[in-house]
Parts: sequence; C-alpha cells; structure tokens
Amino acid sequence: MTQTATFSPVSPAQTATPTSPNQSASQASASTYPVFNRADASASDFSALNTVVTRLLSGRRTIIPVQVKGVSGTGLNPVGTVDVQPLVHQQDASGRVTPHGVLYNVPYFRLQGGTRAVILDPSEGDIGLALVADRDIFNVKTARASAAPGSFRQQNMADALYIGGFLNGTPQDYLWFSENGITLKTSGTVSINAQTTHITGPVSIDGPLTVSQDATASGISLTHHTHPASSPVRAQPALRRVKAPHAAYTE
Repeated sequence: MTQTATFSPVSPAQTATPTSPNQSASQASASTYPVFNRADASASDFSALNTVVTRLLSGRRTIIPVQVKGVSGTGLNPVGTVDVQPLVHQQDASGRVTPHGVLYNVPYFRLQGGTRAVILDPSEGDIGLALVADRDIFNVKTARASAAPGSFRQQNMADALYIGGFLNGTPQDYLWFSENGITLKTSGTVSINAQTTHITGPVSIDGPLTVSQDATASGISLTHHTHPASSPVRAQPALRRVKAPHAAYTE
C-alpha cells in the first residue's frame, strides 16, 4: 500500500518563530525585502506580489507626451532628429515634482514611401508623442539598418521615436481637406516642379498671370500667331481752308 503525503498551505506568520525573547511573531514574519513590509502589502501574499509587479512595471515606458526643444536634419535631407522633453513630471511619494531632462537625438516621423515623401518637419515648441521602443535602438539609429541592440536596456526613454501633431495651436499655412473641397494656403510661394502639369476642369485666376514662354489656346500660339489681312484704307487728301476775298465797295 502506497501512502501519499498531504501538505496543507501554511502562511509565513504560522511558521515564523521569534529569534529573541523580545521579538513578536509578527515581527519575525516581516520580510527582508522592504517592498513586502508596506502597509498595503501585508494583507496577503497576493497583495505583496501585486505590489512587486506594480513597482517593476512603473519603470517601463511606453508612450509619453513631449515637447520639441530642438530640430536637426530638416528640409530636403534624410529624415532628421528632435530633442524633446517629457511633459508629465516625476513625482515622489511626498508630492514633490521634478521635471524630466531632455531626450536628445530622437528620430521623428516623416510620411515616406521609397523616394517619395511629404516633408513636414517639426518645429520648436511642437507637442507630440514619444513612442518608446522595447529594446535599445542606438545601433539601428546609427546604421539606419538592422543591427543588434546597443545594450540590454528595455523600454527606456532613451530609445524613443517622435510623432507630432498633438495639442498644437491653429495653423497659419495648411492643406485643408474639407467637405467643400481642398484648400491650400501659404504665406510664401507655391512651387510646382514637374515634367508635365495637367489640370482637368475650369481654371479661374484672381490676379496677374505671367508666362515666361509661349502659351497655346485652342491650338493657337500666343507669340507666333498671325492676324488675317485686312483691306487697305485709301488715304483721304487733306482739306485746305481757303480764305474768301473781300468784296470791293465804291461810292
């Protein structure tokens, strides 16, 4: 006949014994790890474990609202980086608030596919989001290609990527898609550089139109067209005013 040993769950408070005459059982059951000795962790083993997990997860970063403090690599260049500062401050248990430092060389988002892109660079003061990668991306940022992680850090703000367009003010220059159509407004110059520009539909221009080369309308050149010949007009002789002679009177 085989006997099976049966074990019943025993809490640490039941098994702990005082190590000195002046030490109580509750003192003997206290953990050597401070996190287990918190008031909210002493109710049960689950509460203690939950406190440990919460504390570990508090150091993990995911998405942070940030403000741009500097921009580099703008314009017709490979996509650049920004320096950003997290907007949600640090706060300790006593309520003291401490701002975060600036995160440097954070790659920013550009809408691009192959060699085609929409260039809309961030500006200082913009508010956006820092997306924190789960591994060290320093080597990927440097090589702009696949690479091994630069270290063993995980979900650290140093490995952030920036995407803008949150909580910002009213734009002055814009491309607006609305129910009434599309509006393009700029305080500068709109430049179109293409091999061919084709517009379908009526075109209305409010202002002067300058053309540096020839223009063709219905197959007729503006600079090389000729007018049909008209019949010559015979010149009329000039009329001369003749002074009438005075009549002679005799007495």
